[in-house]
Amino acid sequence: MKLTTEGCRARQKRMVEVLAEQKLDGAIISRREHVYYFTGFLHGRFNGAAVYIGADGRTALVGAGVPAEVAADQLIQYEGGYHATMHSRQFEAVAEKLVPVLPKGARLGADLGGGIACLAALGGAGVADLTRQVYRLRKRKLPDEVDAIRAAIRIAEVMYAAAKESLHPGADEVEILAHLRAEGTKAAGEDLEYFGNDFRANALGGAARRRRMEAGELYILDAGPALHGYFADNCRTFAVDRSPTAAQLKAWEHIDSLFPRIEAAVKPGLKAVEVFNLADEYFKGKGYQGMVHHLGHGLGLGPHETPELNPNYDATFEVGDVFTMEPGVYTGELKAGIRLEENYLITEEGLEKLTTFPRRLV
Repeated sequence: MKLTTEGCRARQKRMVEVLAEQKLDGAIISRREHVYYFTGFLHGRFNGAAVYIGADGRTALVGAGVPAEVAADQLIQYEGGYHATMHSRQFEAVAEKLVPVLPKGARLGADLGGGIACLAALGGAGVADLTRQVYRLRKRKLPDEVDAIRAAIRIAEVMYAAAKESLHPGADEVEILAHLRAEGTKAAGEDLEYFGNDFRANALGGAARRRRMEAGELYILDAGPALHGYFADNCRTFAVDRSPTAAQLKAWEHIDSLFPRIEAAVKPGLKAVEVFNLADEYFKGKGYQGMVHHLGHGLGLGPHETPELNPNYDATFEVGDVFTMEPGVYTGELKAGIRLEENYLITEEGLEKLTTFPRRLV
């Protein structure tokens, strides 16, 4: 049962009482559980969000994909990603959107009780923020990180094997998801905190629904289990009735035949967008719309990292990059599309594919 708007409004009034006691003009709340506590908006764990609660009781909520029914007087959306790639400036983007809302010269409070704030305070007022430098270090993976990603990939491939065996017309998406999670958990030998994000038939992607799959549909499984802090992220598409149509097979063949081209193009020093453009032009030449989302992205401690194979970013390939390539085609005739995704490592010797599960529709 989700929190109600009425309950959130009541909690906001209690915060206003706290502000009066502390002689503050407002509060900036940004911890995920606290944003939910005051507004009913439980944002994606990889996104940022913040709510400003003024001493007058007015609230402004900044987030990505905020629904209209949350408990806030002003909703401010920010872009949590571009062309389907999440970026690493989540809270910077939230802060930029929140600036115009804050009263000038106000005395404000914030929920600074988290570990980062407590430890950063040890550095004093002049402490330097090294966040961007740490992200830069994270781009080039060391061998133990690559091994951690390989281990997560093995769990994803167990999930694909389970899906291939269990899919059939009439299968419920939620029940299939439960089965995949069970098999992934057993393969890991421990509880997993994340499994991926796309578990739907006849849809571009999304969370599993209480819905029965039908013959002729395609099931996109974008599995991304996290094991010991490191993510896999790869995708397979399956024909629900194990009998793909001629149009589905043709689209699959086009996507499958693209992989040797984009794999051959990747090399250190190349702008990642060049490989995106290659795929986009290829699909347009085959009569499709082109790339409707990114071609891929880095992965590691997060499911989306740099390099981004995306026209909205400026990334360059280098040795040590671990990244995905995930070309896809989506049309109503395909019910609803095909996405195939592999994971790669750039080594001194060349490009190494880390994923091994077959790309076939059946």
